[in-house]
Amino acid sequence: MSNERLNRTHYILLFIAFLGWVFDIMDMFLLVLVKDNVFKELLPNPTPGDVSLYAGWSLALTLIGWSLGGLIFGVVADKWGRTKTMALTIVAYSVFTGLCGLATSSGMFLGLRFCAALGIGGEWATGASLIAEMFPTKSRAWGAGILQSASGVGFFAAILLNHLVGGNWRHAFICGAIPAFLALLVRTGLSEPEAWKRVHQEHERSGSLAELFGTPHLRRRVLAATGVALFGIAAYWSTNFLAPTALVQLINGDPVLKQKALDYKTLGLSVMTLGNIAGFLSYVPLAEGAGRKWAFAVFHLLSLISMPVAFLCSKDYTTWLVLFFIAGACTSGIYTGYTITFPELFPTRIRATGAGFCYNVSRVVAAPGPVILGALQGYLLSHYTLSAPQAIAIAGSLMAGLYLFAMAFIPALPETKNVNTE
Repeated sequence: MSNERLNRTHYILLFIAFLGWVFDIMDMFLLVLVKDNVFKELLPNPTPGDVSLYAGWSLALTLIGWSLGGLIFGVVADKWGRTKTMALTIVAYSVFTGLCGLATSSGMFLGLRFCAALGIGGEWATGASLIAEMFPTKSRAWGAGILQSASGVGFFAAILLNHLVGGNWRHAFICGAIPAFLALLVRTGLSEPEAWKRVHQEHERSGSLAELFGTPHLRRRVLAATGVALFGIAAYWSTNFLAPTALVQLINGDPVLKQKALDYKTLGLSVMTLGNIAGFLSYVPLAEGAGRKWAFAVFHLLSLISMPVAFLCSKDYTTWLVLFFIAGACTSGIYTGYTITFPELFPTRIRATGAGFCYNVSRVVAAPGPVILGALQGYLLSHYTLSAPQAIAIAGSLMAGLYLFAMAFIPALPETKNVNTE
């Protein structure tokens, strides 16, 4: 497939996978935007500490569900087929997201979030595997980069939807059920990759975790990639989970900005999202030029530096916009690395299983990150004479240090630039 040119099938595949990931991230970021309002309404007599704790748990359970979904549906995609599995995951996260808007208790909401996250996790492994298997080698990285840039569009969609419903979390989640129509488009517009069909006929057993860990070179790849993703994802969600809170604190501290708080919050998050998109796309030429491992190393180092600078130095609104644009680009670019590199590490018969394991199991281990972040904020506020914005800045900076641990696993990864994935 290395000499093949892009054709209509490739563009249809990229469009459908792109939309699927847009709606996945829209669902996830909606939670970040409305989490406080959800638990202020659903918890009986909530204190600020209760709201922060349950908000942290809502993200933690979402990450766990995302992780388990990626593992489960990765195996299913290798056994059952990429497109069938993608359609199933889209239906799952759409239906349960809509039901979140009807929740009547905090426990019910958390349970529905977990179920929606199962579908979100499964969709990534199938989409990334389809790009790796159907795109020409020379276009694979750009296809993966464009696919990952859908995250930025998903952020914008969540920001816009939240703005249109005036912050009403129930209406926002009910609208999140709309993507279910995309499942029909998947089933009618895509066929299974030829590489998967051949392997499925030749191998009765595919998508086996036993093979993944029983084969020495595959096991080494799994452990190295999971280590990179584990600490990178924990750092990303802990710091980016806190960024909107830091922005709100900054806006509420300025009487002029506070008069139009929702508008300024929307603008701030939109600027950070533009930074995310810039990072998703700027990662690709570095990965194509210097190689996959060097791109990982550079973006992790930039994230380690830029995120603490953004938290500690954003003393006014304009500075926040500039610094979190840069930090958003650095931290989000790493996700393009996951989408490009992880499917390239494994053969077709076990690709979705391997990539899904590395990317999503890491989320299970990383899930306590937001909970630890909330506890760290509480510790700083109760043991030191700090304002809420100061505690947020210090907590966010400390959690960014996890990028250093992720960097320790990069040397163990093989270089997969120009590797044939058939």
